[in-house]
Parts: sequence; C-alpha cells; structure tokens
Amino acid sequence: MLLRLLSPLPADAAPFALAFVSLALSTLIAGWRAGLVALVLGQILIWYFVLPPHGSFAVPTLSLAWGLLITTLSEGLILTALGLYQSEVRRGRIERTRRINFLGHALREMDHRTRNNFQIVTSLLTLQAGRASTPEAQAALREAADRLQAVSAVYASLRPSSAGLAAVRLQDQLQEMCDQIRRGILPDGISLETELEAVLVPADTAVAIGIIVNELVTNACKHAFPDGKGSIRISAVRNGEAAHIEVADDGIGYAPGAGGKGKGGLGTRLVSAFVQRVGGTSEVESSGKGTTHSISVPLPR
Repeated sequence: MLLRLLSPLPADAAPFALAFVSLALSTLIAGWRAGLVALVLGQILIWYFVLPPHGSFAVPTLSLAWGLLITTLSEGLILTALGLYQSEVRRGRIERTRRINFLGHALREMDHRTRNNFQIVTSLLTLQAGRASTPEAQAALREAADRLQAVSAVYASLRPSSAGLAAVRLQDQLQEMCDQIRRGILPDGISLETELEAVLVPADTAVAIGIIVNELVTNACKHAFPDGKGSIRISAVRNGEAAHIEVADDGIGYAPGAGGKGKGGLGTRLVSAFVQRVGGTSEVESSGKGTTHSISVPLPR
C-alpha cells in the first residue's frame, strides 16, 4: 500500500518496483548470477504472493499477464546491461594489471642491465689498472673504478627508496648507501653513524646527493684516520625549502693537498661540481679535531 501511494506507477506495475532495485543491487554486489537468481525468485514471489489472486500462479487478466511479461523482460535487459558492464570493467582491470606487470618487469630488466653495465665497466677499469705501466696510472684507474662502483651503489639504492618515478625518500637512500659502505670499504676501527630525518627529493637530486656523500665518506675513510680509528656521522634534515646534509668526522682535520681531500684534489672538485649541479651550497669547517662538510640543496615547492 505504501509503495502504491508513493509511486506514480499503475497498480499492476507497482509491486515490481522494488524488484528492479534488488536486481540491480544483487548484480552489482555479487555478479550477474546473483542478479539472475534475484530476478527469478523476485518474479515468482511477486506473482504468487502479491498479484491477485493471492497464493496462486493464475493470471486472471490479460493486462496483468502483459505487465508480468514486460517487467520480466525489462529486468532481463537490465541484468544483461549490468553483466556486460561488469564484464568490461573486469576486462579493463585484467588489462591494467597485465600492463602494470609488464612495466614492472621492464623496469626490473632495465635495472638489472644497468647494474650489469656498471659492473662490466668497473671490471674493465680494474683490469686496465693491472696492466698500466706506471703506479700513477694504476692508482688513477683504480680510483675511477671505485668511483664508478660508488655511482652504481647510489643507483642501486634508489629503487627501494623511491616514492614514485620522480621522488625519492632521501633518508632511505642514504641509509641503504651507508649500509653498503659498512659492508664494503669501511675499516673495522671506523664507525659510521646516521641521523636522518624524512626528506623527499627529486630523483636527480638524490643521485647527486648520494654521490657527494659517498665521496666525502670515502675520502674520510682513506685520509682522516691514519691510526685506523675514528667515527663518521651523516645527518640529513629538511630546513625550510632546502635539504641540509652534513658529513662530519673526528679525524686529523682538513689537510690541503692530502689525496682527494686537498683544495685542488679530484674529490673536492667532484663534490663542488655536483653541488653546483643541484644549485646548492657547501661549507667546510676543519680543525685538528675533525672535518665537517655542510651542504644545502634547495627543494622544489
């Protein structure tokens, strides 16, 4: 009675109004099979319990028979349309998943090939260093191989620390790189500590910062601790619209002309070049109690 009062449908069609709703909900929630069950059961229940004469499948009038047939066909069309829609949605989801899997596989393959290329070039430099005729050439080639290995480690640390294709969690990248340094070149008597806050940087900036930090840590390991004992601390914080990175050691201090740490050394020039590349600034404070490199890199807003 309430349905007939609220609905402008003719009296013979009014009992089927809620059947359309139940059909649509069943199909959208549980699929076309559930919708088909709702259609069949709904029509049977309405025919038997609602349409006159009650409690019978008799159809006393032609208009009632036509109403039952038309509503059944209408529900069948709705069920078909919803089923086709769900099929297209399912097909699109499968295709999207396939493309995502393909792109993931392609990226992993490119990453694998890039690491292999780094290893091949590093091996070639090391082999050439063994064949060099002078100690100076051998040292230069081995240093180039070490730096290329460092670049490879920086790129390897980008994948697990990426927050997307364009952004990198700097704290994760530096932590991964420091873990690799501990497993690799860090001498037993030297400790490497980190104080890293959450900083999100562009991927290109992360690569440059990784190379800078790796170069500074490597130089400290080689030149700051002649007795083989000491500590290195790396910190990274976001200061306003810039990332502030600090590499400090408690070694013998900045000695001009000492290996790569000298004022005109290759290590210093590399650090300066990459700082300029990202539009940053750098400062160095050194004394007999250690050296602190402070680097500030602007971040996009």
